[in-house]
Amino acid sequence: MKKSIGIALLLLLACNKNSNQHSIIVPDLVQAEKRRGNIIGGVRLFDLDGKMLQDASGVTITIDQSKVSTQTNALGKWTLDSIPFGTYDLTISKPGFGTSRIMGVYHAATDHSTTNVKGIRDISMVSDMEINNFFTRKSSEVYPAILNLMAIGLAEDGIIFYPGFRNITNKEKAVRFFMSNTPDVSSINYQVTEKQFYSGKVLVNENDNFKASWFISKGFKFGETVYVVAHGDCRQGDDYEDPITGLIVYPALASKPSKVISFVVPGG
Repeated sequence: MKKSIGIALLLLLACNKNSNQHSIIVPDLVQAEKRRGNIIGGVRLFDLDGKMLQDASGVTITIDQSKVSTQTNALGKWTLDSIPFGTYDLTISKPGFGTSRIMGVYHAATDHSTTNVKGIRDISMVSDMEINNFFTRKSSEVYPAILNLMAIGLAEDGIIFYPGFRNITNKEKAVRFFMSNTPDVSSINYQVTEKQFYSGKVLVNENDNFKASWFISKGFKFGETVYVVAHGDCRQGDDYEDPITGLIVYPALASKPSKVISFVVPGG
């Protein structure tokens, strides 16, 4: 019975290969029956403020292009049992949390050996924060006194970001900015991204890190128009690179972005 289930799994994987997705190497059926082993790994769950949850159970790990899956225990440990040798892509998901992927897991299963997926995968809750008021001001407009220091080379101008949102706690929330020199900037079309932390009070200057030299170091030019859009994000990093597209994926981003605004890089 076990053998027939294994063959059915392999056939299902083979029939569902999609050339537009990461390849799953389906081994010879006879050899696969001789080379089986477990694939194991770990997951940590975080809330939006970066606090690790004590109970990491109920996270589903699925082999892509198949119906084979398992779930984590309270410690976040998971096991895919008796999997034939091959190379697999895995999807990690739980309702309310960002979906993550681990791609190209090579499973040798030699002598029924276990493959341990290196590195515990961090998964954060998806932000529902709506940034409903977003604008910028030049540092020299907020602090005119720095103009004298700029004149003698002791200071430089910059851009201060003011993202406004509802925040009922006393903790600063994570905001991720995506910037580009084109107005169609988005979380998948950008030149630079940066995560900062804010209370949501738009009249308070909480971050003065975006100096003119920072923009220049990121490839922008003095006098260039920069377009920026903001999303709510999680405090604990949960991003990963999609090897197919080469894009960095930010699973916990709020689905609704701010409006796109623009400013000119000061100085030059």
